[in-house]
Amino acid sequence: MSNKLAALRVAESKKPHPFEGCFTTLADYSPERAIGALSDAVRADKREMNAYDWVHESLPGAELKPAFAFGTVGELYRSYSRAQEYSRFKGTLRAA
Repeated sequence: MSNKLAALRVAESKKPHPFEGCFTTLADYSPERAIGALSDAVRADKREMNAYDWVHESLPGAELKPAFAFGTVGELYRSYSRAQEYSRFKGTLRAA
């Protein structure tokens, strides 16, 4: 019986980073580096810059999904940060 249970276990798959969902390809960049570059752009008051232009300037080779490429850096930052805030909020509700 224990052999059957062991065979039924699904191998744990690595969950992709949430920020990867904004890109069609990140080239050789890590999601953490892309978030760092996005945070630097927001701090440098580049919120009104086109997201497509920002990606080609800061992360050459990476490509945003079209829905995000037409927006601004500020919109890209908000779309990622709001989802993360919601995930943390759900976690606190479940913990309570």
